[in-house]
Amino acid sequence: MASTLGLAVAVMALTTAEGLMVRERLAPTRMGPIRPRGGRYGAHHPGPPMKLGMLGDSLAVGYGADHPDETPGSLLAMGLADAADRQVELTNVAVVGAESTALVAQLAELLEDVPDPDVVVIVIGANDVMHLKRLTDALWPLSETVRDLRRRHVQVVVATCPDLGTVQPFSQPLRFFAHWSSRLTATGQAIVALRAGGRTVSLADTLGPLFRRDPEGMFSIHDHLHPSDAGYRAAAAAILPSVCAAAGYPRPQDAVVPHRVYRKGSKHPLAWWAFRASRRVGARLTASESTVEGIRTARTQRTHPESG
Repeated sequence: MASTLGLAVAVMALTTAEGLMVRERLAPTRMGPIRPRGGRYGAHHPGPPMKLGMLGDSLAVGYGADHPDETPGSLLAMGLADAADRQVELTNVAVVGAESTALVAQLAELLEDVPDPDVVVIVIGANDVMHLKRLTDALWPLSETVRDLRRRHVQVVVATCPDLGTVQPFSQPLRFFAHWSSRLTATGQAIVALRAGGRTVSLADTLGPLFRRDPEGMFSIHDHLHPSDAGYRAAAAAILPSVCAAAGYPRPQDAVVPHRVYRKGSKHPLAWWAFRASRRVGARLTASESTVEGIRTARTQRTHPESG
């Protein structure tokens, strides 16, 4: 018993030490400071612009992308503008290195600039895993942020924590720990976001196979931790269908995308739905309270949410 406990402590100590060393080596400093891209997209489209907000960490900023147009915010804004045939005004207040606790301040900054956004996308969680934060410290700021936005009748899409077990510089047992911790964080994020009335998109399985299969193409050559342009295009492609649906402009090509609905009193508990989403490629969950009746009706006509 003592030997087993000693081995477990030794493995944990080794994992923590390796994590700290890798984190220091991969710290996003080589490219210098970077500000998230914002502005108006789809200027050729008619009508007043929709207001799209971005909160989160370096993935929301697009750190590692070689061109500003290849960052997630730009890709989502352009995609939404085309889907809606309207201009889109993007305001991105994400910060490189941000943990979930930064969401409260980011939301205040966003609302100061844009008091009435239409849709807000949140990409957060990776730094909470990298910095070994407690799960509760990662979840309560996300819950409060989504809840505050929903009280303002703002649609919210949360892209949950990616699978850090795909990061090539991580070796075992750190890679397994990063994978397990990422999954736990992503599932917790899905639960609290749904309870607060938001939508969630699972990035781990959507992007994980791509990054494992082609690490040279999917990871940035600058630090081998953040996505490359191709990686960010894949992430934006996974998030965009939910953003379009949240804005009220679902695309025809997304008719088979499983926008599954969780309703109170359903057969399966919320945690079950969240875990299923975190384990299924491209799975998207939508709290029924967060969807206007017209969008929900249109979606129900296209797909049949799973119930068993």
